[in-house]
Amino acid sequence: MDDLESEDNTTANQNEQDLANCEDNNVKSNPLNLDCCNSASTIKSFFNRRPTEFFFGAIAGCVFTLIVGKTALYYLAAVAIVYLVALFLGSGSHNKLGVFERIKSTIFPTLFDKIWNFFAFSLGVLVLGGFVLWGPLLMPFLIGKSFLFYFSSLAVAFLGMAAMNLVGQRGEEEININSVSPPSPEPFPPPSPEILSPDGALPDNRQQEVHSQFAISQDQASQELTSGRETVHMPSPEKAVLANATLSKPIQVEMRCVGQQPPAAPSTFELVPVRTEQEKSLTKHEVAPPPSPGNLKLSLDQVDCQILHSIEEHAIQVSKSEHPSFRELVWDLIFSKHISNELEKVIAIFRWLATKNLKEMIFDNVEKGSPEEILLGLKEGKTTYAKVFDTMCNHAGLHSRIISGYAKGVNYKPGMKFNPGKNQHNWNAVYINGTWGLVDADWAAREIIKKLWKLRYRLDEHFFLPDPHHFICDHFPDEDQWQLLERPIALEEFENMPHILPDFFKYGLEFVSHRTVIIYGRGEINIRLRYVANKWAEEFNFRLQFESNEEEEYKGTKLNRYGMQESVGGIVNFRLRLPVEGSYILTIYAKEDTPENKENVYHPVCEYKIVQEEVSVTEPTPFPPCAYLNWGTGTFFSRYGLATYQKTAKILTKDGRAELQIIIPKQMQFMTKLKHNDRNDADLVGYVTHRIVGNNVCFNITVPSRGEYGLEILCNDPATECSTLYQVAQYLVECNEDVKTVPLPKLPAGYLGAKLKFNDYGLNTVSHHIPVIHLETNTVEIQISVAQEMKVTANLTDMESDRELPEFVFIQTKDSVVSFIVNCPSVGFYKLQLYALPFHDSSQQLPGVYNYLINCQRKTENVYPFPKQDPRWKKSCYMWESLVVNKEIGKPTVNFHVKIPKAEDVAVVVNQEWTHLKSSTPEIWQGEVNLAPYYGEGVKVTVNANFGGDKTSYSRLLEYSI
Repeated sequence: MDDLESEDNTTANQNEQDLANCEDNNVKSNPLNLDCCNSASTIKSFFNRRPTEFFFGAIAGCVFTLIVGKTALYYLAAVAIVYLVALFLGSGSHNKLGVFERIKSTIFPTLFDKIWNFFAFSLGVLVLGGFVLWGPLLMPFLIGKSFLFYFSSLAVAFLGMAAMNLVGQRGEEEININSVSPPSPEPFPPPSPEILSPDGALPDNRQQEVHSQFAISQDQASQELTSGRETVHMPSPEKAVLANATLSKPIQVEMRCVGQQPPAAPSTFELVPVRTEQEKSLTKHEVAPPPSPGNLKLSLDQVDCQILHSIEEHAIQVSKSEHPSFRELVWDLIFSKHISNELEKVIAIFRWLATKNLKEMIFDNVEKGSPEEILLGLKEGKTTYAKVFDTMCNHAGLHSRIISGYAKGVNYKPGMKFNPGKNQHNWNAVYINGTWGLVDADWAAREIIKKLWKLRYRLDEHFFLPDPHHFICDHFPDEDQWQLLERPIALEEFENMPHILPDFFKYGLEFVSHRTVIIYGRGEINIRLRYVANKWAEEFNFRLQFESNEEEEYKGTKLNRYGMQESVGGIVNFRLRLPVEGSYILTIYAKEDTPENKENVYHPVCEYKIVQEEVSVTEPTPFPPCAYLNWGTGTFFSRYGLATYQKTAKILTKDGRAELQIIIPKQMQFMTKLKHNDRNDADLVGYVTHRIVGNNVCFNITVPSRGEYGLEILCNDPATECSTLYQVAQYLVECNEDVKTVPLPKLPAGYLGAKLKFNDYGLNTVSHHIPVIHLETNTVEIQISVAQEMKVTANLTDMESDRELPEFVFIQTKDSVVSFIVNCPSVGFYKLQLYALPFHDSSQQLPGVYNYLINCQRKTENVYPFPKQDPRWKKSCYMWESLVVNKEIGKPTVNFHVKIPKAEDVAVVVNQEWTHLKSSTPEIWQGEVNLAPYYGEGVKVTVNANFGGDKTSYSRLLEYSI
């Protein structure tokens, strides 16, 4: 079956070749580009192409001629002449773009084509029907000049019809590579050298675990750009247009195992390279034209993904098999699937090269100068991928060129000058569907890890039909025409460009500040790039090293610490303050936080050489030792749906204090860390506190002295995550003033402030929102609001002695506010721990909900212990007086004024003496008790309440020791 199909294809190709030769001869002799080679076939093609239009056109011509009479012939003749002229002007024969073609290309091209074609054919057939069918019937009425005019009009009609036939063909034709003969060798110069020099260029990916060229806005014109001491004329980006690349249907792919026997080529299959066919006498129009700046940009974005996938999958399956000869390989890869479209052929070859490890290929027979020898030459370094790609294209019926030039590869260093014999590299240009495209099969198929010199096969589509404006950033051809640019750049401009890597364009980056590879700096340097702000966060990183020895440390400190990166509003800024004079290499990395980026690694996008000519008088200090080099909000900030009005990463203090607010979508758990170059983390605990009020979390920042501090904010969603917190933001806190602050005691990270249950129980701070309280007196009342009845308690601890002082905290409740009155016996730091639990919860353990740090700086009065409080007192009772009963106070008569909800009687009991308080207002009880006889006796004073039922049953709510 394969043999029969091959014979049919060979016969068809021969017929099409004969027709092409006939057409080419006519082109030379026919200025109107009309098909006069075979007028009979033209008329037949015309009738077969539009039978319906011809039928209705003939009827209309008959009716029109019968009604109007002889005058109709004059009208029809005039219309035919006008139409023929219109075809002549619109056909493009006398100019590159005819009048009607210009209209069609700018005003509704699809609708215009449909209307124009229908009008053209209908009008042409109308003329044909009027003259051919009814002309003889009117012969007796035509005399003299009219008779001659009839035949002249008839001739014009036939000419119009023939022109219409060609226009219809031009609008409907599809590209068929089997009908295109191979080119003649005249336009192609001799092949470039195939041997890669010892300094051959390879892709530069310098960091094994950091995987991953210069772009300008589409609306920018060509311009002179100056940075440092060099001037670079950047090429204007021309808007890419999809070339005429009609594809076929997806092919059927058979899955294979590694080493599986491939299908055999039929005996009639002949593998004829394009350059062998060039020896024949071929017509000029069959040769691929030389490159020009007007080339259309080939793009795969608008191609059917199913077709691309089937072609690539087929190439991958073919790579699993070992073929006995090059002929069998090309048959299996291209001709066995009848791949005829040029773009599909290139995709198949490119994908096969990117997948197949050519170092492991074997062939049965290898003759000198054969394609097999070329492919196997890669094993011994005798040939290049460019030569292999060119050979495969040549035998697949594709026009290809080997391009020689300079490339910025493994041996390239930012700022390097190019000299003959160094950094030489070869790549390809391939002619696809009427336009030239660039391909670097070598770099596309391989990714070089520079530090380990390992080879891994991975497809990099930046080197497959790239935009010439991107490709020129690392490939400079010897011949300017192969830049495929409107304005070719000079070698000096190529050398002065920043070292731009493929992912620069993948992420849509553009230069904002420095557009030359060498940056001369004095003092601080700011390098800015523009990125595309979209729904996925784009993150950046960088690496600094000395150029001379590639060291990444200075006096034991990482050089990266002398830089910080910040992204704001689509602009990423790299702020550098280099420690000493000298030359540095800056490598910038980027990544997108997308679901597809499962590796979560950064890819290098560009490199600079920085020549630091001068530093400040005092040696610059590194930035604070925070976890990351990128400052401001991070990936998890947007992932958690957080927002803030603080747009920059720098926060300035006033009097040593600052405040930061973050909007939260729901209750979140936060923790902060403050960092400094010369202070331990433990020494800075407590200088940053936070509180949550509604949908806002407020961070209060205090710094102990002048200088720079790093603030790390960590967070998690307590509803779905456990104890792990993720960093959501990192800020640089600058204090440019002398401040006096008291050093805080060391506390565990995250100790101060609200705990998880604080928000869960609906609690809120009312009086003191900041968990660090500095007192100028030794007493304070702290209030929190509750949303339900709560069981509460508290504990006070002297931090110097670590002694617990619960008797110096008095708790009472009024309405929905719980008050904690704290008496500090002496000057110093105290920890106040608040505990709470909903009243309906039967648990006996009250979890901690909030921690305060109290700094008592002055003792203004003597304080005494409070009475012990029963849980029912803490739940809903309140006292105006007397909170303290002590002989030192010396009041013989003590007034008791309390609020006890639901109490039917309240009594103060001293040494079995009962004093019943009076109630003039519901729930409010008041009375005086004489305590003079009992001071110093060690007796207890209790406040008791009866809540109904047994009139003799009282609950003890408070107990004083006097």
